[in-house]
Amino acid sequence: MALLEDGPTDAHEAVLQLLGTEIDVRGQSRLRLSPSCIARTARYQDPNYIGRICSQLAESELIRDVGDPGTYYEITWRGKAYLEGELELEVDEE
Repeated sequence: MALLEDGPTDAHEAVLQLLGTEIDVRGQSRLRLSPSCIARTARYQDPNYIGRICSQLAESELIRDVGDPGTYYEITWRGKAYLEGELELEVDEE
């Protein structure tokens, strides 16, 4: 489950950090956000770019789609483990 040739970028880290934010709303502890919302919150101009970043992170099983594909994402246990330094990402050297 490789991520990228050069490893995670600042955008990958920003998405993971944002989705990894702990909340407690009606018993939910995970944020579920769209690429547009992530882009605005993380101050990225292009939500399509963030959508591609989310797709890469989902392919690596660090986040996952909830609802229709590509509409909302949430962090997975693997994403949490990565943020906590308990998981290293494989780098795809294609």
